[in-house]
Amino acid sequence: MIESLYIHIPFCDHICAYCDFPKVFSKYFDKSLYIQRVKEEIDSFHVPKGSLKTIYLGGGTPTSLSLEELRDLLSYLSGFSPIEEFTIEANPESLTQEKVDLFASFGVNRISLGVQSYREDILSSMGRKHTPKDVIQAVKRIRKAGIDNINLDFIYGYPKTTKEDSLRDIDFALSLSPSHLSFYSLQIEDNTLLGELGTLVDDDSLAQTYEAICSRLEKEGFFRYEVSNFSRPGKESKHNLTYWHDKEYYGCGMGASGFVSSIRYQNTRSITDYLKGRNVRSTEKVSLEERKTEYLMLNLRLADGFSLREYQGLFHEDFIVSHKKAIDKLQGSLCLEDGRVFIRKDLLYVMDTILLELI
Repeated sequence: MIESLYIHIPFCDHICAYCDFPKVFSKYFDKSLYIQRVKEEIDSFHVPKGSLKTIYLGGGTPTSLSLEELRDLLSYLSGFSPIEEFTIEANPESLTQEKVDLFASFGVNRISLGVQSYREDILSSMGRKHTPKDVIQAVKRIRKAGIDNINLDFIYGYPKTTKEDSLRDIDFALSLSPSHLSFYSLQIEDNTLLGELGTLVDDDSLAQTYEAICSRLEKEGFFRYEVSNFSRPGKESKHNLTYWHDKEYYGCGMGASGFVSSIRYQNTRSITDYLKGRNVRSTEKVSLEERKTEYLMLNLRLADGFSLREYQGLFHEDFIVSHKKAIDKLQGSLCLEDGRVFIRKDLLYVMDTILLELI
């Protein structure tokens, strides 16, 4: 049974220089109509009541919606209660006390806050509209509403930043006592401002920064359970683990992707088409061999990898036997312990090289 629902809210009040997610300027579109279309799309899946364990509202900027628009969507989603983990992404400058109080009243119990950097000049360069003071105020508002499960997102490797900047980002994050932290390496995409500028990033510097981030957070009691994600014990993102365990999930909204009945689908990135009810852009039936590849690519992002028993149950083959040649070649990089397969802790950053041998 499918247990997770992702809803994409594409609206943004401003566009960040690095962002490649499906997005549109808030002021140009009918957001109330968009919410109606999202509800219709979810209805089309005939989700059994009580089956969902996680809901995630991402973007874009979900908090760019008005209080009334948020109430409309959350009221509809309350029909799927209770939800174990209900996450909403938020920008510090648009997270008012009224909005976070509304979230709490509808059972939202996790907020993911886009911080990205402690340096105000870097935030400005990114196109962000908040300051560190806004972040502090947003965290206070979240806690005042009774929500304690807080993730803070950061980006490292941005032009003109150093390893020391990332360590200062950690100092700032720790001062706010979050339960979860995400540190994403800057990815320069073609259809972004950074991509158009052709900015280059030094891979060696990125690797050194990543190692420093991991070392510092481990000393502070954060467990790196996925390549870019760190949590206090028991505070891993249940929703994101759905993706990394290669489980099926519903994805709704403009540009959203989903995985239902062994079919991966991608919704249109055209807001005009989506508002007219033309949702799905493409579908693909996933073959058994493709599923094996995806399973390895996703599960080996996790610190604890995957279970040999689960692999056998899913694919009806012994992983050790079917991949013996690669396993022998990867001795020292790929670990087999207690019935699980995982990449050695200090090599997760170069996992792509290891995966090439397995797939």
